[in-house]
Amino acid sequence: MTVKELFQPLDFKEIIEPLVLKYPKALKPMSEYKENYDIILNTEFSGEGGTITFHPNGDSDAYMIEGDRYLNIVGMEVILPANGEVSKAEAAAEILWCAAPFGRHPVVDWSVFEEDVAESCALQAKRLDIKMALPYCRDKEILRVLKREMQSPSEDLCLSAEANDWFVFGKGKLWGNRQNRSKRKRLYRMKKRSAELYLSSEIHKELDLLEAKIGYVSENIRQLALYSSSIDKAYYKSQTAGKTDRIAYLEDLLLNPLYNSKKFLSHDKNQECICVLYTTPECPCTSDEQNRITDILRKYFGSTPWQLFTRQCNFIDCEVELNITYITQ
Repeated sequence: MTVKELFQPLDFKEIIEPLVLKYPKALKPMSEYKENYDIILNTEFSGEGGTITFHPNGDSDAYMIEGDRYLNIVGMEVILPANGEVSKAEAAAEILWCAAPFGRHPVVDWSVFEEDVAESCALQAKRLDIKMALPYCRDKEILRVLKREMQSPSEDLCLSAEANDWFVFGKGKLWGNRQNRSKRKRLYRMKKRSAELYLSSEIHKELDLLEAKIGYVSENIRQLALYSSSIDKAYYKSQTAGKTDRIAYLEDLLLNPLYNSKKFLSHDKNQECICVLYTTPECPCTSDEQNRITDILRKYFGSTPWQLFTRQCNFIDCEVELNITYITQ
């Protein structure tokens, strides 16, 4: 049987149990797996295919489908052990785990995307890391490469293989060994400053990304982000293939407790959330749909402050995509 034929008789609830059992700490919100489950059911095979084999001890080569396209995955042949050591639900869970993308990327207007401050902080942090390592380098060639990298205007590391092994993976470094008290204190301060710079860089990147999504970011949101303890993002996209209501699909993802979509909400902390609803110019968001999504978000957030923006983009057919940024102090 093919992957699609394996999934068709299975309800999503049947797949969740083996999925949670095998990967309890590595799971994303279940809503993402629900979306990928529906993608598999709605996708027609159009590829080269292949074979996914499950062995009696539970091992499989399902990991080979990581990064493959769904239009090829759905037509792959699934081979299960003859004596039933691996159930269909367990096989489907493993395939869903391996097929689910590792990252979700928001739709943004790159023409307004700037990250000068973020790049500056990341560049300072990179140079400070190299400065901490230089006193411990005894290889002249690696030392020359590191000093050249100190002068580079790019935040990205560009090292030789030997320098990369030494600097990134720590081969040969003497971090913290044979240091007197004053040197240990200096190294501690430098490490602390480096961590602060990297954090500042990430926060400014998130602010730039948010500005590229919605335009002007208010000073209140900017200050909240700059002093935040975490900034999390979640993406919810309808996968109806035109068969069901797209707003009802989002409602199920957000409000169904089975999907753990409130994972990033913290009602006991100072938190504010920015929501961006994307539709296509061909299938814009109607006033009725906007009223419905507003009611859904009101139930979802409860007492947590939130804002909703609507934007149009291509590449999502006639579906809707909801991007939520959770800013927590």
